[in-house]
Amino acid sequence: MTTTRMLAVALAAVLGVGGCAKAGTSPAETAPAGDAKEALLKSADALKTGNYSFSRTGTYLLQDLQRGDVHLPDGVLLQHEQRAVMRVGDAFYLRYFLYGNAELRDQYMTLYKQHGATAAQLKDFEKMNALLDGKRWVRADEKKLTAAAAIDEQSGLDAMTPLPKAGEHDVPKVGALLTAVTTAARSGDTITGTLDATKVDPDANLLFSEPTYLYGPAARTMSYQAVLDGQERLTEFTVTMPSQLASEPAEGHEPEQPLVIKISGYGETAAPTAPKDAPELPQSAYEVLSRDID
Repeated sequence: MTTTRMLAVALAAVLGVGGCAKAGTSPAETAPAGDAKEALLKSADALKTGNYSFSRTGTYLLQDLQRGDVHLPDGVLLQHEQRAVMRVGDAFYLRYFLYGNAELRDQYMTLYKQHGATAAQLKDFEKMNALLDGKRWVRADEKKLTAAAAIDEQSGLDAMTPLPKAGEHDVPKVGALLTAVTTAARSGDTITGTLDATKVDPDANLLFSEPTYLYGPAARTMSYQAVLDGQERLTEFTVTMPSQLASEPAEGHEPEQPLVIKISGYGETAAPTAPKDAPELPQSAYEVLSRDID
């Protein structure tokens, strides 16, 4: 987490609010603003095919996604830095990297002992460690895992991006950004302009839910850049954070990293494959995962 992000979180806490988050251009070709905005909105229609790959960096509540493979309705794979989740048909799988870190694993064991864990609970913890080593997939109950992730600020899963529901094709949630666009100008395959961050659905968890508390009036004119491919499909969308906070610290701050969504592989992304002989996550693991960093 950058210094600015930490400051933003602190400011949000004081104010009692919560929150969330270049390719080259063709030779200069301009288009009327209305046409540019319409092209930008239509560029996301390609997501409706439900077949593409993407990455997302610079988010806030949701951790950055290093890799997302979408092939609906057959399956979806979403990989974060510390966990990966996958749905193949009706089966749900988890690969968890936290317990592959021996130092963290020992810290958790010490915490459990300090909190009076019984011998049976410690045994269950060791069993879970062996399964969630970051090297293998385990089959899990998606509803129970989602419930564990919903325990705010306690679970190591609480920033887990949920897998899409039936009929949901915009997994990167780029549509929440596009609908907040206020100005648009096009040059070649690149569209630039501003968006009103206060109009971004806070449930998308891409930007702060109350951006005006953090950035003041500048929250309404955040700069963005979109890149389209030769078929007018969106391939990249970048939102640049304002250079100043509403309440600037005397010592200044580091510029916040931009929110960047990249999309590729339209119509070419293969469906994820179910791992062979994936062990079942034991029932006791859901309770542990709901409080594993508490």
